Amino acid sequence: MNRHLLKIADSHDHVTHDLVIATHGFLSNGKSLDPIADSLTSAGYETLVWDYPSLRGSILSHASRLTTVIQQALGRPDIGRIHFVTHSMGGIITRAAIAQSRMETIAKKRCGRLLMMAPPNRGSWLTRLPLGPFANRFPQLAELSENESSLVNQLPRPHRIDVGVIAAEKDWIVSQSATHLDGQSDHVVIPTSHQRLVQHPLAIEMTLRFLEEGRLQAVVESETAAMMIPIRPLTEAGDSVQRQHTATDRRRAA
Repeated sequence: MNRHLLKIADSHDHVTHDLVIATHGFLSNGKSLDPIADSLTSAGYETLVWDYPSLRGSILSHASRLTTVIQQALGRPDIGRIHFVTHSMGGIITRAAIAQSRMETIAKKRCGRLLMMAPPNRGSWLTRLPLGPFANRFPQLAELSENESSLVNQLPRPHRIDVGVIAAEKDWIVSQSATHLDGQSDHVVIPTSHQRLVQHPLAIEMTLRFLEEGRLQAVVESETAAMMIPIRPLTEAGDSVQRQHTATDRRRAA
């Protein structure tokens, strides 16, 4: 049974507010998204961390359940735009759910932005590993195949939702080239691993910027008007997970 963890943003004077639906990746759970969900909540977004059993079921079956969540959000008059923040396989589930919900057609003005971290948009090399008699237990691996006929390579790309992609430099699960998506608005690479990317301070900073401004890189005023990323030197402490317990106290199961 999948469960939803809801973090409620502080009340606003506005009639509506934006919602962010965050989805974790394979071999993970919603807790991995705590640092970024806390930051989103602090920034004023209502944040729904959608948790699903990543080791069971196909991508399409998970997408079907996520589609129901999107449709419920579209039915709420207090929500303005709907954004998505994803990690790894969660990005593919979200892309499938966006297509299934038809939100880009029936709710054009409600379409926000999609920030994908280390997404296997063109498949993952891990799907080459032979599973033998256990292959049927992991249908999602076939769906993430690098083969051109696989689900991930046949999914339609969002056409109204701006897409930003953050890849990990030290990623042994999804290659940097496989993270690209045709029509993406922006793409950057951060020096960290696949697993730690979702909790990396710079990735969280870029996520907030992309949802707000539609770009991952900060604009630096200079004579050349160059676009630069203010990458701070990483330290053991700086690259550690910074968890905020105040937002966790506001979490409730949905």
